Amino acid sequence: MGIEKDYLMRQIMMLFEVVQKILRHRKKGETKPALDQVKYFYQTLKIDKNVESLGIEELFEFLEKDKNLTNEQIEMVAFVLKEQGELESNKEQGLDYFRKSYFLLKKVERESITFSMDRQMKISELREYLN
Repeated sequence: MGIEKDYLMRQIMMLFEVVQKILRHRKKGETKPALDQVKYFYQTLKIDKNVESLGIEELFEFLEKDKNLTNEQIEMVAFVLKEQGELESNKEQGLDYFRKSYFLLKKVERESITFSMDRQMKISELREYLN
């Protein structure tokens, strides 16, 4: 059990670093490197399905049941989906990413036993995009 927790913590820290790289590239306007990091993020979690083609609930079920991801990992996926929405030039596709991110974050928020100010801020930001 301890080894599994250590592995998960290392993976979460590595995923967090990838999310930070995505964010930095996006803020600098470096779309291609940001999208490369998005691809790397999904490869790391072995997410082989195209998240664009999945509906919101399908995506959640895939992540939770098929991939058996923890709430922390699902939260990271939500952060990446938000960044994909920011990078997307097609407005409707961008909104779809935001909807998926919002849904995942709200689900994690309901199930999580820990409070996260960062999560709350992302939920508020996504709510603004969607209204």
